[in-house]
Amino acid sequence: MNLEDLEGSVEVMVFPQSYNQVSTLLIEDAVIIVRARVDRSDDDGVRVVAMEITAPDFSEAEAGPVRLTMQANRCIPPLVDRLKEVLAVHPGTTEVHLHLTGGARTTVLRLDDKLRVTPTPALYGDLKALLGPNCLS
Repeated sequence: MNLEDLEGSVEVMVFPQSYNQVSTLLIEDAVIIVRARVDRSDDDGVRVVAMEITAPDFSEAEAGPVRLTMQANRCIPPLVDRLKEVLAVHPGTTEVHLHLTGGARTTVLRLDDKLRVTPTPALYGDLKALLGPNCLS
């Protein structure tokens, strides 16, 4: 299988017995946890072998606001408009706080109640794609 995140991908070998046990988890764009062994050899380079594959439990997600961090100088109207669009696609009851950093100073903004969200892996993926992989804190 191919495992990827926002920064790259890697081919992971899953043995048949293990695959039969977790095949229902292995669907495109699914969020999974893979515990793996990395084998390095001179001939093949790097090989990743899955030892355990599980689905994360989001039912006990951390309570509280979704915290976004970005550089204050990136906070320009086109990006703000796109952020509003992303948040509107995931409506819910959870507040969103935007941490704007600039030098040694951080300003925290609580976004309008109309922009509350439902924290899901899809939301987090959309936010990381827009603001970068380190935007969530």
